[in-house]
Amino acid sequence: MAGAIIQSVITPHTPRMGIEARAPDFVRPLIAGARELGDAIRAAHPDVLIINSTHWVCTFLWHVTRQARHRGYAVADEAPGLIPGVPYSRQGDPELADAILRELTAADIPNAPNDSEHFGWDYGSWVPAHYLDPDGTIPVVLVGTVVMADLDECARAGAAIRRAVEASGRRAVFVASTALAHALVRGPERWPTAERMELDHRFIDMLTRGRIAEARAWFPEYAKAVVGEMGGRAIATMLATLGDEDAATYEGRQFGPYGQSSASGNTSLAVRRIA
Repeated sequence: MAGAIIQSVITPHTPRMGIEARAPDFVRPLIAGARELGDAIRAAHPDVLIINSTHWVCTFLWHVTRQARHRGYAVADEAPGLIPGVPYSRQGDPELADAILRELTAADIPNAPNDSEHFGWDYGSWVPAHYLDPDGTIPVVLVGTVVMADLDECARAGAAIRRAVEASGRRAVFVASTALAHALVRGPERWPTAERMELDHRFIDMLTRGRIAEARAWFPEYAKAVVGEMGGRAIATMLATLGDEDAATYEGRQFGPYGQSSASGNTSLAVRRIA
C-alpha cells in the first residue's frame, strides 16, 4: 500500500512550555494549541511522527535517527532550569529512517544515520512529542536541522522525505518544531515587533487558506524579514513535504492562538493535501 504524509505541521517548543506545572500564563495558550493539534493528529491514526527540530543542530550532514527505541533524558541545555532532565521512552522506526537516508543519498544530499545508544533528544524534539502524543503511542523518527543547508537544499530534503514515506507504506505526520519570527530579546513575555507579527500572521493566513504555492514563493523573503528560527530551514523542509505541484489543493488549520516567547512568534498549525 502506498504511503503518504497525511499532515505537515508547525508547532512551537519554547522551553517555558516544557514543564506545564511551571509554565507562565503567557505560554499556556500555546500549550493548549499544541495539545489540540495533537488530538487532531492522533485522530488521523498516523503510523509515525517525523520531527524536524531546529534545536537538533547538525553542521554538515542530515542526520536521521534509526534507533528502534528512543530512551533518555531531555534537557534544555541553554536553559536547564526550565527542562532539567525529563525521561522519555518512545518507539522508533529504523526501517523508515533507512528509507529516508536512501532518498537523501539519491538526491545527492549529504546524510548519515544516527543509531547511537547514547544519543539524547534535544528539547525541540521532546516538547512537541510530549504534547502531540502524550502517551507515546506513535513511533518517532527525528531529523536534524543542517546549518550548511540553504533553503533550496531543505526543500530538496523535504521532497526526499516525502518520497521515502510514500514508498514505505507509512502514514506519516511531518512536524516542523520551530518558531516563526525569532529575533530573540531578553524578557520572556515580550512580543515580536509589530512588523514581524504582521508578516507572521500573513504567512499563517496563507497556510491555513491552503495557498501553498504562494507561501513557497514568498518564503525566502518572509524568513529573512522575520529572522526565522534557524533561517526558516525546518519550515522550508515542511513546505516541501506537501509536494511541489502548484495546481494541488490544500487545506490548513490553526490550533490555538499566536503567542510570544522572548520576542519569538509561535503557533501550532497543520496543512494537508486534499487533491
